[in-house]
Amino acid sequence: MEEEMVTVREAAAEYRRNPETIRRWVWAGKLPAKKLGNQLFISKKDLLNLREGEKIKLERSASFLEHARALQEKIRVRTKTDFDVSLLIEKSRMRGLAGEDLH
Repeated sequence: MEEEMVTVREAAAEYRRNPETIRRWVWAGKLPAKKLGNQLFISKKDLLNLREGEKIKLERSASFLEHARALQEKIRVRTKTDFDVSLLIEKSRMRGLAGEDLH
């Protein structure tokens, strides 16, 4: 049974992305493709696999963020201080760039 293939332009339309983005995914090895002449073709199965992989990454990210927020709230309750983790990280990075000792 032959798998159904689509062009980069069709994949881009289906994924709601720019065709150049699809090409970058192919060149980066994120999305397998076959070249026929000077045109790339992508299997619908590979597109579906990529979409499912992206869904899983989003779910993991959401889960991580929920966990981080819960942990931040626990620390707030224990220390009775209000803080923003992203600001603390940014300050830490800026000190590191300035060559300051972080200890």
